[in-house]
Amino acid sequence: MIKKKRGEMSENQPLILSQATVLLEAAQASHAFECRFVRAGRVRTASGELSDIEIEAQALQEAVAQGLFEGRAVFIDHASPLDYPSLRDLVGVTELAVYDAAEQAVRGRLRLYETPDGKAMHALLTRLVEDRQSGRPVPDVGLSLTFYPRWGRSDPQSNLRRVIGIRQIESVDLVFQPAADGRILHTLSQQKGTEMSAEESTPLASPPAVEETTVSPLTADMPGEPQTQPASQAAAVQDWSQALSASAAAFMIANSGLPGAARQKLLAQSYRTPSEVVEAIEQERAYLASLAQENVIQIGNTPPRQAQITVGASGLERLEQALEALIRGGRPPAGVQPLSGIRELYNLLSGDYEMTGVFQPQRVYLANVNSSTMANLVANVMNKVLAQEFSEYPQWWQPFVTQMDFNSLQDIRWITLGGVGELPTVPEGAAYTELNWGDKYETASFVKKGGYLGITIEAIDKDDTNRLRAAPRALAQAAWLTLGKAISNIFTTNNGGGPTLSDGLPLFHASHGNLGSTALSYSSWVAARNAMRKQSEVGSGERLGFLTAPRFLLVPPDLEVTALQILASAHDYSYTLANGLGPGPINVFSEGETADLRLRSARERVVVVDLWSDANDWAAVADPRLYPSIGLGYRYGRAPEIYSVSSPTAGLMFSNDVMPIKVRFFFAVGPVDYRGLYKANVS
Repeated sequence: MIKKKRGEMSENQPLILSQATVLLEAAQASHAFECRFVRAGRVRTASGELSDIEIEAQALQEAVAQGLFEGRAVFIDHASPLDYPSLRDLVGVTELAVYDAAEQAVRGRLRLYETPDGKAMHALLTRLVEDRQSGRPVPDVGLSLTFYPRWGRSDPQSNLRRVIGIRQIESVDLVFQPAADGRILHTLSQQKGTEMSAEESTPLASPPAVEETTVSPLTADMPGEPQTQPASQAAAVQDWSQALSASAAAFMIANSGLPGAARQKLLAQSYRTPSEVVEAIEQERAYLASLAQENVIQIGNTPPRQAQITVGASGLERLEQALEALIRGGRPPAGVQPLSGIRELYNLLSGDYEMTGVFQPQRVYLANVNSSTMANLVANVMNKVLAQEFSEYPQWWQPFVTQMDFNSLQDIRWITLGGVGELPTVPEGAAYTELNWGDKYETASFVKKGGYLGITIEAIDKDDTNRLRAAPRALAQAAWLTLGKAISNIFTTNNGGGPTLSDGLPLFHASHGNLGSTALSYSSWVAARNAMRKQSEVGSGERLGFLTAPRFLLVPPDLEVTALQILASAHDYSYTLANGLGPGPINVFSEGETADLRLRSARERVVVVDLWSDANDWAAVADPRLYPSIGLGYRYGRAPEIYSVSSPTAGLMFSNDVMPIKVRFFFAVGPVDYRGLYKANVS
């Protein structure tokens, strides 16, 4: 038995858990604030206008249920676009998050740490709350999220981007002008019951009503010992013990990290010992984990960054946007700081201010950066610009060529089916007979075109940004010429006979019925049409007719005017020239009621092949939708591909003072079948 005065404790006396939690809660409440972390609805921009991002209420409700708002770090301001959050800016943590359905918002507690910045923020926020409650003007200070969103379908009319879910919340930061109405509502010390009296903070073993008494440290009656407390005092001690036990359980549950609904469920239960509380918390965690297991998404270690609400753009991604704007010669998106030149990019990603060509990681503030990052970043941006540049070049071959993408570099077989001919009649009740059909194929092999693009350390040191800007257009032009020449050569190789087909004959041959020698004129165009319409189907010998009729007229630049006159004139212009009379016979090949319509139609059908050097040869091609004649296959995309070959572990950013970047282009081109083609090799 131990005699004690009220409030006196020995070194060896255990402090009851429930009492400790009450003391701890009191201390924590003095540095805590009731907050609204985020509200559903349209997000504001830095200028105060509504942005095109809308956070749905269901996304917030699900995030609270998954515990995503619990234990989130609170920093002073968001990290800059090129930095990670610093522990020097960490001032607090979020807890006790709940979803307010009426407000469509997430509310909870912001608990500040006892650090110099934490104390300073406590003083600032307390003053802001007091000034607001007293009606004084206050600055727009609040809370803003940094999180990974899950996007829904955009509204085509309003162009709104909807956040329908939250994958992960990285932090809830104190910022100026919060984007989604995150607010500090009031200090917890202003709430009733938060502050404790001196008697409430005395040890549990010392009843408040007496100056000196004899008790057990755990307030339990010992067998055989007389009771010195009156019955009313014993009941008060029992009530006090139960209240402190409930407080301990509530504190353990509040700091469990469980969602609000799960905490409410556990708070409704009673517990005899701390171990029962721990067991209940673990069981609830296991239950929630089993529900969420199928929806867990693994997220990489590169966090998002943005001035207000961040929705997935990391520092490297924003730097990539700035580099793309630099190469295009434009301005980056709003909120992205522009680059002054390639040298600034090099300094940011290498730390090599002395231009030695050696990666200096201790000077680089971006995460996940190594010696190959700059080359990879430049390659990614140049790929985007190159693809756009390439698409802007006139693909003169597109109207008459069948284009396809393939998933391997195996030789392509361009297959032509046929042999069925006319479908046979099936008498009533009779069985269907099997159709005999045949096929033929032509083979085309992929070719790899490419080269080496070097960015020298001298160009970076001189900040030669214009040289970098010119690279995508130069590569796009080279790829366009390379592919165009490969298609053009189908008509000119082998002295104009074309490549050899699977039957051992050239593509254009008298035996194929698709070779002529007459100069381009109205009459020679008629002869070409007749020859192509008389082609026969593979296997059956049935005439193909309209399927192989010429749709496009291919000419060198020297014959462009002649070709347009043949297809656009209302009458046979050659008859008028030969006879010197009025309008000749009607031109049955022109399409359109007026001269403008006829000329427009003719321009769509006349294809000028500038790569043809012979000024007299011409060709005709059938509509590829009806009868494919020339095939073009791609591997790894329909534009050249730029990629980096730098090693992330070598430490050197240059080889012979050159940053290595390669460009390559895989394609296969060749004839599909001769029946939809005609060539006039004019002698």
